[in-house]
Amino acid sequence: MADQRALSLRTKMLGAMVREARDAAGMSIRDSAEFLGISPSTFSSYEHGRKGISLPELEALAFAYRVPLEGFWNWDAGDFDRQPSFDPQRGIALRQRLIGAQLRVHRHEAGFSIKDLAKSVDFPPSRISSYERGQRSIPLPELEVLAGALGHQVADYIELDGPIGDWIRERQLFDEFRQLEPELQTFVTDPDNVPFLRLASSLSRLPHDELRTISRALDQLIP
Repeated sequence: MADQRALSLRTKMLGAMVREARDAAGMSIRDSAEFLGISPSTFSSYEHGRKGISLPELEALAFAYRVPLEGFWNWDAGDFDRQPSFDPQRGIALRQRLIGAQLRVHRHEAGFSIKDLAKSVDFPPSRISSYERGQRSIPLPELEVLAGALGHQVADYIELDGPIGDWIRERQLFDEFRQLEPELQTFVTDPDNVPFLRLASSLSRLPHDELRTISRALDQLIP
């Protein structure tokens, strides 16, 4: 059963993180609201924790503010400077429907009826039904609760296609690069090593039996 006090606290924390990211990006509440296609008062309610923001809206804001999406959990301003080249309002509406459809699929996979799920998270069945139909945006704290009840995580619902998905993957690749040892980072960024990297990429796509054959041949060449 969902802890309503915990949900309220989580909503307020997200609001504070959104406000920090917006201030760092130099955007006003009105600009941010227009970007999402909502009223300034609704956006203000997000920042003050009176209303929960949805995952698609967070994705769009991360894109607009040039910060990694995971920054809304552990905020750290980035230097990504690409301008949005898509219609965020249409994108958000589509994402709401897609997340609702994913939620319905996961519910069926878990063997839950809407009433079963509603009872387990202490939400009205009508609310869950409207979420699944894409008729209402799902506040992120509630999506966390629903996903957890179905054995999933919010990450399972994040955008993977389109400009936002491309950007998220770029940020993930960059973060993974930063976690490499300094020696490996130097090797990867050295232009002289590009042929070796291409060779490694080609070898990684070979079947295991072919790799074993190559390995045995190399062993015979090396005295």
